[in-house]
Amino acid sequence: MRRWKPVLLAAALALSAAGPTAAASSVAAPAPTVPACAWEPLGYQTSNVAYPDTNARYWLLRYTVREGLTIRLDGRFPDARYASVATYDARRSSFTGPGGTPSALTDHQLLPDRGSRNPYREPARPGGKFTVTVAEAPADRPNALPLAPAGTPEGAEGTVVYRIYLPHGGFRLPKVTFVQGGHRVRVATCADALSPGASTAGASTGPSVGAPSGTASPAGEGTPPRPAFSRSGGDGLYPNPDNAYLSTGFEAPPAGQVLVVRGKAPTATAGDRARPWPAGSARVRYWSMCDNLWWGPGEVVANPLPGGGVDPGCRADFDTRLSSDGTYTYAVGTEDQRAAVERVPGVTFLPLSSATPTARHLLILRNMVAAPGFAEAIQRVPVGSGPARTAEVMGAYYPEAAYCDLGALARSGPDACTGS
Repeated sequence: MRRWKPVLLAAALALSAAGPTAAASSVAAPAPTVPACAWEPLGYQTSNVAYPDTNARYWLLRYTVREGLTIRLDGRFPDARYASVATYDARRSSFTGPGGTPSALTDHQLLPDRGSRNPYREPARPGGKFTVTVAEAPADRPNALPLAPAGTPEGAEGTVVYRIYLPHGGFRLPKVTFVQGGHRVRVATCADALSPGASTAGASTGPSVGAPSGTASPAGEGTPPRPAFSRSGGDGLYPNPDNAYLSTGFEAPPAGQVLVVRGKAPTATAGDRARPWPAGSARVRYWSMCDNLWWGPGEVVANPLPGGGVDPGCRADFDTRLSSDGTYTYAVGTEDQRAAVERVPGVTFLPLSSATPTARHLLILRNMVAAPGFAEAIQRVPVGSGPARTAEVMGAYYPEAAYCDLGALARSGPDACTGS
């Protein structure tokens, strides 16, 4: 045993010399900063901000930008018409990461884990696994999203948003793991993430009012100018990159009148099941028209009903009446006018706010994931275009609006209101 003493002494001296350095190295690699929980619900049944679509569910994962941080999301493909994962910068806007990496992944772009299949890419049962990585330089990785724009300082806020539109049944939110400096921290899902009130949606546009057209309205004197739709953006409101928006502000219709909006409806993917995209003759994955409050944090209309429940301010492709030529007609009015409107063939009622029916409102038309050949999609209109340019690109798909006497609408139909 005596002959090993020099060796043991040398080893002890080496460990003693290396000890402080190793300890310093350990201190220099702190654990990642993590949120209290993952997937905060947001939407019209919770905080009702950022003009949510009432047919979607929407969750936030907040993070602090740190050098070397990676966020891993282990998810399962839901049985829903649409799903996506996106990252947003400190301004709550979409961005482009290193190498031109977009900050959003749509369901059909996600590669499944080994042994799983993606029902948005091929006929398959939902529930297959996928993994998304959020990192500083993700360009060479599959299913990768950028953490932040180039030049973002440490300590800045970032957000991951997970969206589902029209879920068919139960689903799971992705498991979240923060990785940094050799540390792995699993973040628990928020306790209220899947509560009944966590129904919501993606964000969208800022107020954008089209110039009055000057065309006389059939409603008569004292009627506000006809609203006109323009191509909107959505910076600062967690805009969904898969959506494109038209919007117009409008004054509440005078007593006895409604606002009539007409346009050609794009064919959309049917139902609420996961299916491959592109899908046959569908020109968009989904579309909707929503009525929102003009002032405030961006609330969508959500009127409580006398018998319980809520009349939401959105009507989507599946609950919008169409004429034989594929034209939709909305009549925007008060809940008291609803029964009369719904008796008019081919017309769909869209509610004003019951709390503030005479306040200024904002209409938003969404097109989601336009098919490559759909030349008249909102996506083909440059952001910021006014009514004339927007109408030029969209043709028959451009929505025309006019105030109309409810009695005239009931007697003669929507042609009496819009002159078409």
